[in-house]
Amino acid sequence: MAEKPTTHRASRIVRAGLFAATLGVGVGLAAIPVDNWLDQRAEVDDARERREQLVAEIAEIDADIEGIIGEEGLEIAARCYGPFVEVGEELYAVPGLDGCVTNPTP
Repeated sequence: MAEKPTTHRASRIVRAGLFAATLGVGVGLAAIPVDNWLDQRAEVDDARERREQLVAEIAEIDADIEGIIGEEGLEIAARCYGPFVEVGEELYAVPGLDGCVTNPTP
């Protein structure tokens, strides 16, 4: 009867070892999907940040376009590249790299 407690103790140690090994394998297998999920979350965050930058750039470009095709922009272009002048006004314009250089003459 003295051997029975030793066998019982040995089976507890084996069970604990098997449980620890199973737990270790489970954690190891779960680490791969969790790591992939974290990487994908980082990519999504980067994509959202890039989207915000692109939206800001588009808004800036839209403002530039509106400045060109808006009422004031059309008048500036007409004065620069066309024969548009107000009544009683003489205008001398030279198209340049940065737009028009205008010198109104009296």
